[in-house]
Amino acid sequence: MNLDKEVYTTFEVARVCNANITSIKNWIDKGELRAFRTPGGHYRIEQKVLDDFLTRHGMPNPFAEERQKRILVIQEDKELLGQVKKSFGQEPDYDWTDDVVDAVLKIGQWKPDAVVVDSQMESLDVPGLCQRVREHQELRPVHLIVIHDQEQDYEELVREAGADYVVRRDEGASEVIDAIRRALI
Repeated sequence: MNLDKEVYTTFEVARVCNANITSIKNWIDKGELRAFRTPGGHYRIEQKVLDDFLTRHGMPNPFAEERQKRILVIQEDKELLGQVKKSFGQEPDYDWTDDVVDAVLKIGQWKPDAVVVDSQMESLDVPGLCQRVREHQELRPVHLIVIHDQEQDYEELVREAGADYVVRRDEGASEVIDAIRRALI
């Protein structure tokens, strides 16, 4: 299939989305996927609209430029960041913050692939952060990894709030690195 076109048929969009034509038409009818009609009444979807749709829904996107994976560590010290860099090398792009407001801004603007959040961060409501990230459609592809040393109830709370991976502090950095590895796949 030619991916260099500017406008696609519903059949072509179905192939790109790995969906059936009925799903494509339902997405159009619901306003999820913007389309226009030809004089003959057939739907057509512009590439830029399809690109945005795939990105918003976290679907494989053949139009997206391959970019470096991004890892954000939200923790009071940089020790974990050093271990993560040692494990993943120069391939990903890394960032770190120990400031709650800075963390929220970086998640929203930088849109990292994996965010490691330490529950010991002062004044950070980790379940609230997870829930807010999940409420924003454009942030759904962001994988949230929470490190904690709380009771089992806390682990269930952050999972329900939207954390993808929850690691107990006593499990060590290797478990956090394994969670990041799974998130970057």
